[in-house]
Amino acid sequence: MGKTIAVVGTLDTKGEEIHLLKILIEKRGHTPLVIDTGILGTPDMKADILREDVAKAGGESIKTLQQKNDEAFAQKIMSIGLKKIVSTLLASGKIHGLIAIGGGQGSIIASSALKYLPFGFPKLLVSTKVSQAGIRPYTGIKDILVLPPVADLAGINRLTEKVLANAAGAISGMVEMEPLQRNGRKPLVVMSMNGTITDCGLRVKNGLENKGYEVLVFHSIGTGGEALEEYVKTESDIACVIELAVNEIGNDLFGGLASSGPHRLTSAGQRGIPQIIVPGSADFVNFLGPETVPEKFKNRKIHPHNPQATIVRTNIRDNQLLGETIAEKLNQAKGPVTILWPQRGLSSVDKPGKPFWDPKADQALIKSLQENLKPEIQIIPSNAHINDPTFAQKVVKVFDEIVSP
Repeated sequence: MGKTIAVVGTLDTKGEEIHLLKILIEKRGHTPLVIDTGILGTPDMKADILREDVAKAGGESIKTLQQKNDEAFAQKIMSIGLKKIVSTLLASGKIHGLIAIGGGQGSIIASSALKYLPFGFPKLLVSTKVSQAGIRPYTGIKDILVLPPVADLAGINRLTEKVLANAAGAISGMVEMEPLQRNGRKPLVVMSMNGTITDCGLRVKNGLENKGYEVLVFHSIGTGGEALEEYVKTESDIACVIELAVNEIGNDLFGGLASSGPHRLTSAGQRGIPQIIVPGSADFVNFLGPETVPEKFKNRKIHPHNPQATIVRTNIRDNQLLGETIAEKLNQAKGPVTILWPQRGLSSVDKPGKPFWDPKADQALIKSLQENLKPEIQIIPSNAHINDPTFAQKVVKVFDEIVSP
């Protein structure tokens, strides 16, 4: 059975391309629902949802936007309107996928709706801007497929025709995919980790899977933590959240490039979901190449993890503030929280003989946690390194005590 696919774009500048997408989607047996987000020029074709409707949903008339002649204001209004329209279509089950096409303005307007759509919902952006501006402004933390058209979207030619055909095929294929058949629905554990604590993370994951749990792992590089928080807000059957990495919080405090923003480590607590917290990777702040490390850190221990990953060692003062911040977040949790402390190091580079081994800095963190956490949050020390097998076993043991007492 055919599905309905929303096709979003500015019909005054991308009408020819949108018309081709419409034809190609119809050839696959699906129904395109064209939404016009143009503002100034005359539409090249008839939309199913007019630009006037989008502007009205955003709180203004299209005439006002045209007369005001303020590009940033118009983008904001059309973004709000498109998001409202798409949310209504989604809630009523009237669309099964969304493909957007645009240059700078069109991509910005479409991104609000794309980022609103839930994880797993088919969504695709054909944009001339992502190669120049980077992908994150248009995708955020969502699973949006982005296709650069290579050539400018200024009409149909031998190259753009092929790219648009691929885009139509991709979105059609996504909506045609049936959900995979799974043998039952296992209870879910959400977990954070990164490359410096992979040994611990994989052992904990294997241990929980052997007990019949499904483990969803998020990479603590900024977007990973944001995605984790968003997922935990909405998923209904999470048995526990295990945080093996807290470096995103330090990045937010100290100006690193792997920040997840100020709301990291809050969603599980707000929902009362049990949490196990390990201060893994608290020993560093993330940057990209060495040239991205700020001058204020030049006298710190700096480790080039790879050409696009440079980490800076946290010091005693950093970890005092980090402990205060983590404690403040965890003290607000409505559910049970337990902290596990690996006494012999917090990452693969924080152990005897490794470049970030600094027991005094690590002790500053645990002392700060002890001084600032409310009494009912237990801190369990372990005479092990975070990547030792015995520590992973301890995490699984505490999990059993919390989740299946």
